[in-house]
Amino acid sequence: MAKKVLIIGAGPAGYPAALRLKELGAEVTLAEVRDMGGTCLNRGCIPSKAFLNIGHRVHMFQGLSGLLKENSGINFSTDMLDWTKITAKRKEVSDKIRTSLEKLFQSKKIEVIKGYASFTGKNEAIIKTADGEIKKEFDYAILASGTVPSCPPPFNSCPDLITDSDRVFDLHEKPEKAIIVGAGVIGLEFACFFNALGIDTTILEIMPDMLPGEDPQVKRTIRSSFEKKGIKFLFGRKTDKITAEGKLKTLKLDDGTELKADTILVGAGRHANLEGMGLEKIGLEWNRKGVKTDNEMRTSVSNIFAAGDINGLSLLAHSATKQGIIIADNIMKGTHKAFDQNLVPKCIYAWPESASIGLNKASAEAKGIPVRTSRAFHAAIGRAVASDETEGFVQIAWNPENDIILGAQIVGGPATELIHVMALAIKAGMTREQMKDMIFAHPTMAEAIYEALSK
Repeated sequence: MAKKVLIIGAGPAGYPAALRLKELGAEVTLAEVRDMGGTCLNRGCIPSKAFLNIGHRVHMFQGLSGLLKENSGINFSTDMLDWTKITAKRKEVSDKIRTSLEKLFQSKKIEVIKGYASFTGKNEAIIKTADGEIKKEFDYAILASGTVPSCPPPFNSCPDLITDSDRVFDLHEKPEKAIIVGAGVIGLEFACFFNALGIDTTILEIMPDMLPGEDPQVKRTIRSSFEKKGIKFLFGRKTDKITAEGKLKTLKLDDGTELKADTILVGAGRHANLEGMGLEKIGLEWNRKGVKTDNEMRTSVSNIFAAGDINGLSLLAHSATKQGIIIADNIMKGTHKAFDQNLVPKCIYAWPESASIGLNKASAEAKGIPVRTSRAFHAAIGRAVASDETEGFVQIAWNPENDIILGAQIVGGPATELIHVMALAIKAGMTREQMKDMIFAHPTMAEAIYEALSK
């Protein structure tokens, strides 16, 4: 008899798990209260990249102004941009992918129920739909309900005066002046997008620095680039009070400084979306950070797994997908595959792009691993100079005792694509000398990897 699996959440953890389970012969039910694709497709990764693509095209077009003939009659201004068309393009991208995904599930004959699922026992759940309740029995369940935006004080007391990383995609008009609370990936990407569209942008961060855990050289390069664009940073500052007069909001900071803007985007992280799911009925403990699991994503209840953001292992869509597939294989094949966080690329899709994988100098030293780093700057790479992409570098961390590559950090160029070269090297346990035996095409941005290996 086919194993019955209930998946709660159709985001980047849930839907790949469903497809893999179906492929392996399981009887699958996928419950989703909102849209297929989850936050990533509808309110996160994909729509934000649609926005960033538009912003980058504007940025590139402005960079051509020095090549135009005098008196060409072309005087581009960001005031010429139509916000309604920009948001419509964003919606078109998500709608197209979601429609394809829905058709795929129909073709695979996977049961998808639009409703809110909650447990009534370790092998039973109720899915509340618009037409009533559906009882589902299962052998295994996968929690993949993701996260929702966090809203710390004092912002939680005035939700009508702010937007967050979900609602920002539905702004009715282009902001004139924006304050972004949080200097993490969400904050940095939206700051870059807003700035490209001519929006006066300030990033406010309560911590003394951006991107916790990231390599210091990466952070310095990104901050310098952003400041050259006109994006302002305020670190180590806390908001005490928010007031509004018409469309204009005022943030009063703890040092008495006042900041004014028509749009306040709170990008201060996200927390687990698990309320009302009846976890207490199956003896499963959870908090705002999520559900604790082992590296096979198994919870304290042996037939219940948790994949994606809600297990706190790695809050990235591609991590969620890998976890969902690992769980499916372990359920159907009886294997014990584990999730390896060291192989997860971390990407920022601003410009310059940034990506990292594995260990950097600080994280290697924290683990007691001998480490050295070598770096090559794009300014010395022919393709980068020809493409006017000289900002940034490739940095490689390696163990001087055995020459094995430990990690890499890339800023500039197609960093989010190039990082996979380094991912393969780390996965294969390659040494610097082995990787240098590769032939890197000339001229390419990837030559920076060879140069860094050769330092």
